[in-house]
Amino acid sequence: MTDLAEERLRNQQLISGAQHSFTIRPVSDSTTHRLLPINLQANFNSFAPMGYNDGGMLPARGLQTLFTGGLFLKYKALSLQVKPEIVWAANTDFSTFSLSQTDLARRAMVYYLTTSDIPERFGAEPITKFYPGQSSLRISSKSVSFGISTENLWWGPGFRNSLLMTNNAPGFIHVTFNSVKPLKTFAGKCEFQWIAGRLDGSGMEPTTAEVSVGGVNYFWPKPKDWRYLTGITFNYQPKWAPGLFLGFSRIFQLYSKDMGHGLTDFFPIIIPFEKKSTLLEDDKKRDQLASLSARWVFTAAQLEVYAESGWNDYFINVWDFLLSPDHSYASTLGFRKLFKRIDGSYFRVAVESSALDMSADRLLRNEGSWYRHWIVRSGYTQQGQVIGAGIGPGGNAQTIDLAAISSNKAIGLTFERYAHNLDFVYDGLTNYDQKWVDLSLGGYYQKRYKDIGINASLTAAWIRNYQWELDNHRFNFQAKISATRYF
Repeated sequence: MTDLAEERLRNQQLISGAQHSFTIRPVSDSTTHRLLPINLQANFNSFAPMGYNDGGMLPARGLQTLFTGGLFLKYKALSLQVKPEIVWAANTDFSTFSLSQTDLARRAMVYYLTTSDIPERFGAEPITKFYPGQSSLRISSKSVSFGISTENLWWGPGFRNSLLMTNNAPGFIHVTFNSVKPLKTFAGKCEFQWIAGRLDGSGMEPTTAEVSVGGVNYFWPKPKDWRYLTGITFNYQPKWAPGLFLGFSRIFQLYSKDMGHGLTDFFPIIIPFEKKSTLLEDDKKRDQLASLSARWVFTAAQLEVYAESGWNDYFINVWDFLLSPDHSYASTLGFRKLFKRIDGSYFRVAVESSALDMSADRLLRNEGSWYRHWIVRSGYTQQGQVIGAGIGPGGNAQTIDLAAISSNKAIGLTFERYAHNLDFVYDGLTNYDQKWVDLSLGGYYQKRYKDIGINASLTAAWIRNYQWELDNHRFNFQAKISATRYF
């Protein structure tokens, strides 16, 4: 659910000017010791799993709850944040991909199951999970911080989707070295974060019936091994263009059994981008993603515009990029505009569009969908959920969010169109009309009552061609409520 404090911080930048780029989150906390807020969330889906960017929560039907709380301690440069999470999900049964689909469609789906770890359903029983949650141990100066953390990270300017890092999956354990505030240089300000961590699989495997087509089992079991992930994100605010933030991010992952012992094995972010300069890179058996972003805040107009472009495959050289820049390409575009009132309240409009489906370049050179890989076949996931954009491989989404916001209250309306895995449509279907598209309309209410915060939403979704079955139209009702006790 949208964090009201984070929402206010971003909106305030449009009024008083931007300091942080807001493309590297969470923003470091420099407070003294205190109790952290206690939060209880409940989520209910009537027909099928819907929703993303909910951290430790699972894609599940029925009732689901998340409880968290903790404390923050600080002594000189050393700080400790302990904020575990407990998740319980009823995990009620729902309809999954139909085994009556054509052999072409089923073989295409088996390929997706083989090259990613994104289960439709996490078993058939209620689930209870305990996570370290938003916990960390750090040594910090006024400028930089070094430590170990399991916090959810968000890299990129998007509010609904970002390409490389979001809070869609449970947080993973990682070492982090990052800026605490924008660092001044002769040419402007910069922010950065470097991480190295561990990703784990879901432990779920498809049934034999799901992966057998025409009597042939097409499934290739994945390694039961954890993955090493390392990446860097850097943001630069030019001195000569106030409010402009230019970002770059790069991430590598590979199975731990394939790790080497050299400098570039632990820090592959320093190797060149061109394949001609890294001829043995495929032998390293690792996957990489990269993105460029820009966010420009215009305080006079109380407006921000932003974009992120990403690639999930190497280019051979510069000419290869110039000839086919849309190869392995994905993007997010958006803007936010405030209309401030005399009493200090305001009306906010936010629009965002993300496209992760492969371009027409796939006809000549098929690079594979985002978050999937033919060697790192667990895909870009943590415990069965995508770490990047919640719309997942081949996803395509457009969101319009309208809100009236005052000092302690927000009332909003959200419309979203979400097309599921268009790459599968291109690979496995022959009928253009079979696209699975969710059209959702929801309202939300956020209110702070002294030390208690309430966050509630209701969303109705009309699901067209559920599970890519023609004319299988369904309806889902989602209710969320969250109560927070502040100290």
